[in-house]
Amino acid sequence: MTDHRAERIQIAVRQLPMFRGLAPEDQQRIAALASLRNLTKGEVLFEEGDPAETLMLILEGRVKIVRHGANGDTILEIFTPGEPVAALAVYNEFPYPSSGVAMDHVALLCLPKREYFDLLERHPSFARGLIRELTRLNLSLTRKLAEMRGQRVETRIAQLFLTLADRMGREVAEGLEVPLALSRQEIAEMVGTTVETSIRVMSRWGREGLLVTGEGRFVIPSRERLSQAAGADEV
Repeated sequence: MTDHRAERIQIAVRQLPMFRGLAPEDQQRIAALASLRNLTKGEVLFEEGDPAETLMLILEGRVKIVRHGANGDTILEIFTPGEPVAALAVYNEFPYPSSGVAMDHVALLCLPKREYFDLLERHPSFARGLIRELTRLNLSLTRKLAEMRGQRVETRIAQLFLTLADRMGREVAEGLEVPLALSRQEIAEMVGTTVETSIRVMSRWGREGLLVTGEGRFVIPSRERLSQAAGADEV
């Protein structure tokens, strides 16, 4: 390993939220065992059914978890910098239930499963942090599946962006910013609709100032108005 890669791994281990609470000697041990992996946009990280043998944390970029179906793809989750990718499968030692695909250039810190389980056994604080993350992901998936049953497309899209705002939103002069680039196709795949419907809804909301698309971000001028859209009657 080159000195540059070794230094990058050491910095990443110190900065990643999952490892911040560990003692310096444990961080050094992790850095010695970890490796880096880079993906280009559209490259597959793992396929549905592959064995989950490595804990992977995102340093740069985004990874989407995709379920392939007869009616097209559905995006189940999007992971962003600082987050573990598909840790639930690694933790439970079962194959990946869906595929992971890079949404742009992605840099990952990878840790073999053996060392991952050793961390869980020796550090209760690390285990608690992981349980919180897995619980959040489970609740997110449960909520997403519930949203896709019987609700209007507008409701599902509004709920998607409210969830993203809760997860990564930040206050700016124009309102609540979601610093994430999503294509209309990706939005459609996340809420279970067609790209044409996604384009129609997003265009109308842009004209109405309900949800504004920007360069690499979305802005919610009024969370209250978007919440009202999310509370629309089911059909």
